[in-house]
Amino acid sequence: MAAAEAEQVVSKKPEAEEPPLAAVMEKPNDDKPVAPPPQDDGKALAIVPEPAEKKSSKGSLDRDVALAKLEDEKRLSFIKAWEESEKTKVENKAQKKLSDVAAWENSKKASLESQLKKLR
Repeated sequence: MAAAEAEQVVSKKPEAEEPPLAAVMEKPNDDKPVAPPPQDDGKALAIVPEPAEKKSSKGSLDRDVALAKLEDEKRLSFIKAWEESEKTKVENKAQKKLSDVAAWENSKKASLESQLKKLR
């Protein structure tokens, strides 16, 4: 079958020759500017593909999601550090108060013992 198709060669002869382009037929002394033909906007909109921007927007979206996650982690880290700092401050204040109370008790014991020695 392929051989039969190869043998059938159809020669196409143009019925009428196309006229030459208008730019070729211009008169050399014609100084009038020629307005370009109006473009069909419907065809232009159908021809323009935009998948490249979609790829970049997907990558941009992934990047934005990753940056948002990173900002959340950073914010939570700062909050955790602040909580630890406040907790340490409270513990230090409590330890200082306990130390002050223990020092006061020791001083009272010492003064009472010295008074007892004087009485004996």
